[in-house]
Amino acid sequence: KYRKESGLKSIKGSCHNFCTAISKDITFKELKDLLNSKSIMLIDVRETWEILEHGKIPESVHIPLDEVGEALQMNPRDFKEKYNEVKPSKSDSL
Repeated sequence: KYRKESGLKSIKGSCHNFCTAISKDITFKELKDLLNSKSIMLIDVRETWEILEHGKIPESVHIPLDEVGEALQMNPRDFKEKYNEVKPSKSDSL
């Protein structure tokens, strides 16, 4: 699904209970602290060419935006095999 005004893909219909949390803005320092404490999983939703051109965000899991909904529905074994990370649970912070 695309929103015409921005051309961005909407994944609202494919969140399957992973989109229930309220999002909030955080500072770079807050993000670093959260990543260091291992209390969140940071998902980098940029396209693969963007990762190749601009580099990977340290401590992030790269899942292109158009794969996020499907990825969060995968069984844990397949998720680990494809993304080399443990699949987050519905109670994990993303």
